[in-house]
Amino acid sequence: MSKDQAADRTDIQYTMAVYCNSVDSGNVDGVVSVFMPDGRLELSSGTKVAGREAIRAFYTPVIGPGRPDRAPDGSLPLLRHNLTTSRVEFVDADTAQGWTYFMSLTRHGLDHAGRYSDTFRRQGERWLIADRRIEVEWYGSPSWYESVRLKPAATKKG
Repeated sequence: MSKDQAADRTDIQYTMAVYCNSVDSGNVDGVVSVFMPDGRLELSSGTKVAGREAIRAFYTPVIGPGRPDRAPDGSLPLLRHNLTTSRVEFVDADTAQGWTYFMSLTRHGLDHAGRYSDTFRRQGERWLIADRRIEVEWYGSPSWYESVRLKPAATKKG
């Protein structure tokens, strides 16, 4: 591994941390900022979105100001994504593949776990997510994931 690749791995870890910190703190803009403008997101549940605005539209009801499990005073309940084993392989100087396990903690304890399968691309000085597949491999019951993420979207009438 070259010194440049070591620095690039650190930059990719920073992108992963910004994503997790943003999800946990309800910062939709922070989540969107780590994706390429044409970035793609796919969930093991079958949801697929592409582009920053579609990613924003996906995350806003889940973690944004209207998040259903916010306290009456607007505060957020505990949500902490913890990254564990991570592997990054460089395809070329501006593209990398990554596989990272995660565990998420909430007031229920260990809430859900899985892995991120990512393609990262360099944009200027930053490494951003070009393609992310979130595979939730386990969730507890009751859990935040079960109550918030698996709830079907409301349908509009009229």
